[in-house]
Amino acid sequence: MSNLLRSVLKRTGAMSKNKGAIAAIDKRITYNSDGLACIHNTDFLQEKQFQRSYLAGVSTPHSFGPDLHMEWRVCVALWAAQVGKNLEGDYVECGVNSGILSRAIMEYLDFAKMSDRQFFLLDTFCGIPSDDGPEKRIRQINRVYPDIYEEVVNTFALFPNAKLVRGRIPGTLSEIKSTKICYLSIDLNVAAPELAAGEYLWPRMVSGAVILLDDYGWAGHEEQKIGWDEFARERNVPLLPLPTGQGIIIKP
Repeated sequence: MSNLLRSVLKRTGAMSKNKGAIAAIDKRITYNSDGLACIHNTDFLQEKQFQRSYLAGVSTPHSFGPDLHMEWRVCVALWAAQVGKNLEGDYVECGVNSGILSRAIMEYLDFAKMSDRQFFLLDTFCGIPSDDGPEKRIRQINRVYPDIYEEVVNTFALFPNAKLVRGRIPGTLSEIKSTKICYLSIDLNVAAPELAAGEYLWPRMVSGAVILLDDYGWAGHEEQKIGWDEFARERNVPLLPLPTGQGIIIKP
C-alpha cells in the first residue's frame, strides 16, 4: 500500500474498519507519484510518443535524482503545447532549469521541423537570485539548481529554433521578440518574477493560448497562488487548479 493512501485511510479511520476494502482500493490505484494518486485511466503512459518524449525530458541534466516521476505534469504540458500548435505564435518557457518540459514538448511536436516557430527558454540556469525571496528558502531551493547553462546549450543544440535567454526575469523578457505567443509555461518558484512575466507577456498571447503554472498548487508556494488568483481576477478569466499542483489560464 502506498504511504499516501495509508496516511489518508488512517486519518479517516478506515484502516482499522475494513482491511479487505483497503486492499481492494489499493489494487485500483493506477498512478501514485509527484503528489498525485488516482484510480483513473492512464493509457497515456503506454503511448510510444509520450514515452519517447517523457524520456527525452527527464534525461536532461537535472538534479532531482534518478527516481523522478512527473509523468502527469509532463502530459499536461504536452497537451498545452498541442493546443498552441493549432494557434499562431511562438512558445515561451520562463523557468527552464535543465529543460524537462520544453525538451519533452520539442520531442513530442518534432519542433525542429516547425521552422516558422521559435521556442524562447528563459532562465538564469544557475538557480534563483538571492534577493527574490527569503534568504533561507532561496538557499534551500538552490541546492537542486546548480549552474547548468552549458549542459542546457548542448541539450537544445538539435533545435535551431530554440532560443536560450540567460539572465534574470523580468530583465530578460525584452529578449522575447515575438508579437504572438501560443504557449507560456511559468515555473520560477517565487511570485514576483512569475507575475512580472505574466503581466509582460499577457498582451502578446493569442486567443486560446495556455498559461501553464507549474507551482500553483504546491505546498510552500502559497504566495504564487495568491498572486495568480489576483492576476486572473483582474482579467476576469478563470484559473483551473489541477491535482498535479499545476494551474491553467486560457487567454480569451
